Amino acid sequence: MIELSFHGGMASVGASAILLDTGSEKIVFDYGTKPREVPPIFPIPIKGNVDAIFLTHAHLDHSGGLPIFVARGDNVPIYAQEVTKELTELLLNDSIKISNEEGFPLPFNKDDVDQTIRNFVHLDYKKPIRIGKSTITFFDAGHIPGSAMVYVESEKNILYTGDFNAIDTRLLKGCEKDLPEVDVLITESTYSDRNHPNREEQEKEFVRVIKETIYEDGVALVSGFAVGRLQEVLLILRKYKVNFPIYMDGMAKKATTIINRHNKLLRNPKSLENALENVEYVNNKTQRKKIIKQPCIILTTSGMLHGGPIDFYIRKLYKDEKSSLILTGYQVEGTPGRVLLETGRYVTEDVDLELDMKVFRFDFSAHSGRDELLQFIKDVNPEKIFCVHGDHTQEFAAELKEEMGFDAVAPIANNRTFKL
Repeated sequence: MIELSFHGGMASVGASAILLDTGSEKIVFDYGTKPREVPPIFPIPIKGNVDAIFLTHAHLDHSGGLPIFVARGDNVPIYAQEVTKELTELLLNDSIKISNEEGFPLPFNKDDVDQTIRNFVHLDYKKPIRIGKSTITFFDAGHIPGSAMVYVESEKNILYTGDFNAIDTRLLKGCEKDLPEVDVLITESTYSDRNHPNREEQEKEFVRVIKETIYEDGVALVSGFAVGRLQEVLLILRKYKVNFPIYMDGMAKKATTIINRHNKLLRNPKSLENALENVEYVNNKTQRKKIIKQPCIILTTSGMLHGGPIDFYIRKLYKDEKSSLILTGYQVEGTPGRVLLETGRYVTEDVDLELDMKVFRFDFSAHSGRDELLQFIKDVNPEKIFCVHGDHTQEFAAELKEEMGFDAVAPIANNRTFKL
């Protein structure tokens, strides 16, 4: 009897973690955290040793708890793309740095992170491997470079999507559509309740705001996620031939270097390298103070204004009516970015500023929207569906069941273990 137990990512985004027990082997899909909580929230612990972990991608809500296994003495192999390993190392080390700076403890230390990275095993797309009696294959998820959907062939054929995007973006092709037969689908549901706005219209309006800001002698300050989002923004700027000075700051610099090293995963392998020809990296506060004295574009972290170099730039530019602060993705409730959109104020632990600079938000999401989710599910046509990783998973599962006839369920804390 196969058993699925959900340890995180239930009825919310963050701390994704799933245990598959086939009766002969125990396999974990992701083990993340809710990194924007202080202190971070980790999944419900998985008891006992496991045989393998399959990591869908590097974002901390999927990878941030991996060192817990090492900290408890379990050196389990972690299967992932090579770029996922490198990006995960970058993000985990940053989480250690933030923990030390902000004074909250983590259930692991730097040595645990280092050993976790040594436990990674490279796994390419469409290269099946055996774990006990199960065969596991990665398929491209189209979310960020290296992101994967996990397909398990056992007594039941199980597909875990992780985060996936069904449409092409500037950076990546959409997810793999030619999939084998699926009995059980575990799907992310981030945007199950809404569609994204038209991508091309968003790009054109984004470029218009950038140009208008520069023509008014302002600074176009673009905030975004270090992994995936700011590289996408960079390719949009190149697509529309935006030739103003472009600077990149924060963790996005290292992430961009890593992603460019694995450019075979990109929609156009040379695209990022070509776009970087017009970009200058910012390396210190002296340089930051200098570049904001002239009209320019600055791409920097963090995407929800929760720390990173963005804090420096806002404090310097918040009274400048000519400058613009441009958010490039969804702002989670309670984050400084969300508070800013709701109140017009930039609020952190030590500042409360009313912004005179213009504020814009664009949707360059790397997740499938509602229509793409529904079409993907129809195409896969599984016997059983588990809806995870979303704020409306229960409503989505009910819709799939009542309106489309699927056997669908949304795991919750007191109903999280299922026999297949």
